[in-house]
Amino acid sequence: MLSVSDGGTVDVIVSPQSPAPRKNAKRRSRLVAEHKRRKGDPALGGINRSPIMTAYRQQALICAAALQQGLVRPRDIRPHAPDVAKILRGNVYGWFDNVERGVYILTALGAEALQRWPQDVSIAEDIRPDL
Repeated sequence: MLSVSDGGTVDVIVSPQSPAPRKNAKRRSRLVAEHKRRKGDPALGGINRSPIMTAYRQQALICAAALQQGLVRPRDIRPHAPDVAKILRGNVYGWFDNVERGVYILTALGAEALQRWPQDVSIAEDIRPDL
């Protein structure tokens, strides 16, 4: 617990106890692996009723940003998103459409997602389709 005075000074009244480590090793390792796959800190504090930014969603957005430039093969995106084949094939969010074997395009839902969560353009600029 912190107290803030009128003068702007902050005093610690009660310090938090250190949290106990997670007992379940499998859940702990999954949590650590998810944290390692994430890039940056995309979660804004204090927001509810909005989708959580996971490592999977971050990679899907990278794929969407690459596909927004045109037809791109999964192997062209793999250096930026290692799970690109699983993401495009699974199409969990409905952002991708399979044109032919190994070639995908971005759907309208994918374009809306990129407007909601804009991606750094430099990520997709490295990817050049050579079809």
